[in-house]
Amino acid sequence: MCVLMSLKLSAQVNPNFSCDDFSFDVSSNTRASVEFLSKKKYLDAIKDSIPRSQKPIIQENEILNTEFQKNFPNIITEHCVHSKSFEDGQIGEISFCSKKYKMFLVSKEYHFYIFKIQAFEIDGYLVFNSDDKTIYNTDHYPIILDNGKMILDIGYRYGGTNIIKYYKFNDKKVDYFELSFPFYNQIKSYNIIKKFDKFKLAVELIKYNTKETAPNKYEDDKNDFCSKLLIIN
Repeated sequence: MCVLMSLKLSAQVNPNFSCDDFSFDVSSNTRASVEFLSKKKYLDAIKDSIPRSQKPIIQENEILNTEFQKNFPNIITEHCVHSKSFEDGQIGEISFCSKKYKMFLVSKEYHFYIFKIQAFEIDGYLVFNSDDKTIYNTDHYPIILDNGKMILDIGYRYGGTNIIKYYKFNDKKVDYFELSFPFYNQIKSYNIIKKFDKFKLAVELIKYNTKETAPNKYEDDKNDFCSKLLIIN
């Protein structure tokens, strides 16, 4: 199954629990594929998994912030943002100041400055690309691949959904892809696969037999949940 520019997909969930019924939404400005795998094919695919980088300690890096403020003054400060921002597949402008928001620089990877953003019911990151002077938002600490040509954002999003999102930088074009699952699905594990200089993502997803809430741990009763194995190209 391929997803194309501005495509939105949403499948209906059968009230009678079945692992064959599956629900998700896709938003993208590029061509991508989502393929469901058998257990055997999934295990074969993840043999080419690469190690994931370790998330750093999330604290303000004052030395790095001094560097950023010198090179990019008044773009991102503790309570203000004045910058280009990539949203919904296109670049726009963002400008605000509020003491309800706090931004602090925690790390730099390749040409990306990574800011933690904190506010009421908001707990994400601003990833500033110093090449195109644009902010890219992530819900989790970003996973940056291929020498800065790809950003991955994977996991729980406030409100109950789980997401898999990426940005790919191709010359002056940015490819954007986001796959989101309802709250009765959870991402149990994922593997980043590199083969022939291309990256894929293999995901094990748990689907629970409820529309209201999901347990905090996995149980042995297969009537309560089942798993889906998929790979995203």
